[in-house]
Amino acid sequence: MKIEERIDKLNKELQENRFLKMKGLGNEVPFYIFDYPPKKELLIRETVVKLKDSFLKKDIQILEIDLYKLILSILFEKIPAEKIVEYEKKKGSGELLERLRPVLKIDMINEKITSLLSSKNYDIIFLTGIGNAWPLIRSHKVLNNLQSVVSSLPLIVFYPGHYTKYELSLFGKFKDANYYRAFRLIDYVEEKN
Repeated sequence: MKIEERIDKLNKELQENRFLKMKGLGNEVPFYIFDYPPKKELLIRETVVKLKDSFLKKDIQILEIDLYKLILSILFEKIPAEKIVEYEKKKGSGELLERLRPVLKIDMINEKITSLLSSKNYDIIFLTGIGNAWPLIRSHKVLNNLQSVVSSLPLIVFYPGHYTKYELSLFGKFKDANYYRAFRLIDYVEEKN
């Protein structure tokens, strides 16, 4: 199935009352993964904007959390951007990464997301920016810890890679980790081109 067909199906699925009310989940956490070929990143970004706009007209409130922007805001609260740039020039990207990872505590990410959620009543959460946030933070770590923060709203993770219902493979190259709590939204067979 082509990505455009999957996007159409996604649009329809997200508007279903059954989906919005999370019916049929039992006691499962309402986490969903929409995986896609990384080369379709720009199309997915456009799709997220269009979905948010069209859903707003239908009074369905979507909170988009761009994981990359979120972690940058956490980092810049702790360390001025100029210092980060200066450090990278002196020590290199690898050394900078090693210095920044410990600053990004998962509790800080959860607090930021909790704060965003409390600002308004939302119906759906979109988690984007997964590819940009790597390797500063791994998506499975965020998902495992978000279960305590987000459990009453459907969370859609836009994932540039592949999800097999058991493991995540970022960009189709890097095994992120085993993760089996999310439901895969709209299966696909990778396009050959």
